[in-house]
Amino acid sequence: MTLTDLVESAILSQGDLFIHAAPTALADGLGVVCGGRPVPLEVMDDDVAWPADLPFRKAFVYPEDGAPLDEQLFDGTPVAFGSEAYVNALPDWAVDNGRTLQMRVDGVDEPHLIGIDVPIVIPAGVGPGRFEALVAAHRCDVALVVRFDPGPGGKAETVEVRFDPAFGGGQSPAGYQQVSLASPFRDTEVTVTMAVRHLGYRSDGSQDDPYVFIANAEVIAGNIGRGRMRPRHRSVGDGAGGAWFRAPVTPFLSPNDAPLALSLGDEQLDIFGPEQNELTLVDDYGHSLVLKARAPMTALLHVDGAPVDRIEIRTDDTFVRLPTALMRGEIVTVSVRDLSGSQVFLTLPVLAPRMLTPAEVLSRESRAPFPTDLTVRANHRYRGLRAHLDHPVPGLDPASLSTAIQTLDRTFDTLKLKPIAFPEVEDPKVSVVIPAHNKVEVTYYGLCALLVAHNRASFEVIVVDDASTDETAELETIVSGIRVVRNTEAQRFIRACNAGVAASRGEYVVLLNNDTEPTVGWLDALIDAFERFENVGLVGSKLLYPDGSLQDAGGIVWGSGNPWNYGHRANPWDPRFCYARQADYLSGAALMTTRAIWDHVGGLSDYLEPMYFEDTDLAFKVREAGFTTWFVPSSVVYHFEGMTSGTDTSSGFKRYQEVNRPKFKRRWARAYAGFGKEGQQPDLEKDRGIVGRVLFIDYGIPREDRDAGSYAARREIELVQSLGYKVTFLPQNLAHLGSYTEELERSGVEVIRAPFYLSVAEFLEKRAAEFDAVYITRYYVAQETIPHIRRWAPEAKIILNNADLHFLRELRSALGSKDPARIAAVRQVREKELEMMRAADLVLSYNEVEHSVILSHTDGQARVMTCPWVVEIPEKVPALKGRKGMSFLGNYGHPPNAEGVIWFCTEVMPMLEGTDAHLSIYGSGMGADIKALASDMVDPAGFIEEVSDAYDRHRIFIAPLLSGAGIKGKVLSALAHGIPTILTPVAAEGIGLRSGHDSIIVETPQDWADAILRLSEDDKLWTAMSKAARAYAADRFSFEAGRLKIKAAFEAVDLFGAM
Repeated sequence: MTLTDLVESAILSQGDLFIHAAPTALADGLGVVCGGRPVPLEVMDDDVAWPADLPFRKAFVYPEDGAPLDEQLFDGTPVAFGSEAYVNALPDWAVDNGRTLQMRVDGVDEPHLIGIDVPIVIPAGVGPGRFEALVAAHRCDVALVVRFDPGPGGKAETVEVRFDPAFGGGQSPAGYQQVSLASPFRDTEVTVTMAVRHLGYRSDGSQDDPYVFIANAEVIAGNIGRGRMRPRHRSVGDGAGGAWFRAPVTPFLSPNDAPLALSLGDEQLDIFGPEQNELTLVDDYGHSLVLKARAPMTALLHVDGAPVDRIEIRTDDTFVRLPTALMRGEIVTVSVRDLSGSQVFLTLPVLAPRMLTPAEVLSRESRAPFPTDLTVRANHRYRGLRAHLDHPVPGLDPASLSTAIQTLDRTFDTLKLKPIAFPEVEDPKVSVVIPAHNKVEVTYYGLCALLVAHNRASFEVIVVDDASTDETAELETIVSGIRVVRNTEAQRFIRACNAGVAASRGEYVVLLNNDTEPTVGWLDALIDAFERFENVGLVGSKLLYPDGSLQDAGGIVWGSGNPWNYGHRANPWDPRFCYARQADYLSGAALMTTRAIWDHVGGLSDYLEPMYFEDTDLAFKVREAGFTTWFVPSSVVYHFEGMTSGTDTSSGFKRYQEVNRPKFKRRWARAYAGFGKEGQQPDLEKDRGIVGRVLFIDYGIPREDRDAGSYAARREIELVQSLGYKVTFLPQNLAHLGSYTEELERSGVEVIRAPFYLSVAEFLEKRAAEFDAVYITRYYVAQETIPHIRRWAPEAKIILNNADLHFLRELRSALGSKDPARIAAVRQVREKELEMMRAADLVLSYNEVEHSVILSHTDGQARVMTCPWVVEIPEKVPALKGRKGMSFLGNYGHPPNAEGVIWFCTEVMPMLEGTDAHLSIYGSGMGADIKALASDMVDPAGFIEEVSDAYDRHRIFIAPLLSGAGIKGKVLSALAHGIPTILTPVAAEGIGLRSGHDSIIVETPQDWADAILRLSEDDKLWTAMSKAARAYAADRFSFEAGRLKIKAAFEAVDLFGAM
């Protein structure tokens, strides 16, 4: 049986695929593949009625590519001469990501009609319909005949469109003539069919046959959607005797997305592909958007997932007004979709304002209290106040905090200089040095912002008054708790900063412009970079303009010696600007070093006095001294640029920017000589201190406190970074997962996410070529991504981490259930998994047993090496005294964990009744089946913040896994924490444990009970096994051991650039 024997039609609408097929379709194995992955298919009720106004795209199923269509009749006219017709059989003459009907025309001497049995029915009551298609022809004069038939009682109307010989087809839609015909009928059911009328031969001097091409033929029904023309499978007819099935599907997000397909065993049939149109956001005014399309389009505007308006978008700038109901001062998610809701052309968050009065006007012309959402900076202030409530700063006066937050709603012209006080700090961690010359309102505003921006690190404030003549000269009377260094004569920026640092007491020193608004945690983030990375000498904040646009994201110095503010005026939340990285220089508006390094390099250089290029020069001096310089985007500071020195480089002190340029170049010419050509590829040039780039792809962001796989992913990223590679992480779901995403970014990993990219395919098309290697975890992720990687980055090496052998895990579970259907399904998984292993340049596996399985099943075609597993070995572990009971830790969304725990509680725990045995079950994803195990002897405790609690509080760790594959991270962590472990052979597989020495491996329930009682009573055995386990973990699974393995893996694919 084939798909065309089984399926009659398919309808795509608003996130659901409806399939009309034989009633036995599910039992026969009918499936749906969306984005390269299977999705569940369910049968619908027998009395389902299709709503007349439901948006749809309708498709009649084509035969397999290459299978000829039958010669048919059209309007009673016989087919005078035969013609062969195929679908996408000639790749060079098929529209990209579309369906092109390719017909070779016989009998070229006489006119004749070629009927195509492709009816589409437009339901009554949906408004006017429209037929659309792309057409082209070679060596023939032809016309497209489209017939609109209103059925009994009505008269059919036929329209003919002559093919323009200038269009020859091909892979691009631009090579085709566009046909668009409106239906003459509005309020009745209409059947649309088409044919080709051959009028004569058109010689081009060759002996080749004539060809006709019809691509992406569609019927768009009024305001409701579209239906792709497909030959109807006549064995099912018009639906009689069939059944409806439904599958939830995700919309297409880019023109390069994989088609939506039906599957039956090894057969797969594409039924819907993405439309070949693209939308560009020209401007976002909050209340309105300016859009333009590659081709004119009618679309639906969605807000927060719901359709709100139908819009027409032109190829030039199109003004789209958002509904006034959205203007609430909140962020909404706006998307533009096709009329059926099955393709998303654009998605973006929009701050829909509830007022358009500028903040400065409102502050000047109105009075307090002001709206809380007055500026984009308000969210940072709110977070700062929350942090003050959660972690009060010792000695901070609440009245000062209140005054400060009110001041931040004002402009420099309207604020009032009211007393505020910083808490006294005897031994500050950080000294914040703020140079100031006049403009006391600016300095006061900055100090209020510094007070509101909560940090856990203690700090002192040193204001250097550079001979001010306004109230800055009396700043201590307004702001207490700060230190003021006074210059009787103006020394300007360089000398002022050097004087301030000379008076500092902190371990770290920060230069902060007075025209800034730091945000919550800005200091903590800078300190974290010193502690997180090796040999750090200088770090700088992400600088934003007051309107929220990006001012600076770590500077580039070109081979010309000229500096470049990377990311200037871009979106600061674009992934390119959100990860820590080494940079050529950091802006002096907000940078940090240690007092020791400052003194070592001599502070700011006097050859650049009075100002400009001093921050760039400082970065070069720090690197010359053997340290690294880092951009830290988790430290966010708003900068009111030019408040002190202006912005005109031809006058005032700003002119020193050009005066000092040749001085800087002369001093550091050798250092920057190897840098890139000015203005070329800044997105690549910005990454310093790397040997190459590696793209990691997995189904989602690692959450290492949730599952062992995430823990492993984080360690593998760290290992690759330790070789000197910049890592970019591409989650298949493109989700931003809050602190999990931000932690990766703080670690120097660029994390790709929506709305900046709307599909994996889009990202790979735009950026795959920049990577030296792509590290993919899980075979089904590889299925979706490897074709795109090979297309857009053919030189990149593909490393596939199989995580565990999925088919082996599923086979073990299926054999345990003795279910023939499940065992048969495993065969399909096996073939797909092995296919991806053959497609990769290298396969990494944690488990040596699986190495042998992979090699044997691929006949040695897959190259396999060991994937390192790294465990962190605690310096000390709690003693035996005080430990109680047993523990298990796992993610219960992973079936082997739930299966094993339920088996243990059912088969083993009853044998321990009457003893002190007690089991604590920890982990995330705990369902009702695990919670139901609760008893006097079993505690399903669930998720825990500190994973070590699962090990350090208990006497025995158990791993009763009956199925699964790969290496068990929970077992390795137990070894590292020194808790003796009892486990099954499946759980021990691939680790190399020695039963009785560093663990106890058991099989039967009686073996389990005996081992538990023995370890519960024998303290000497417990102590010896604890020490042996820790020693084994330290020897086999240390970071250094892992680094050697990952280095060997990269060298195996000819990547030898490791640091």
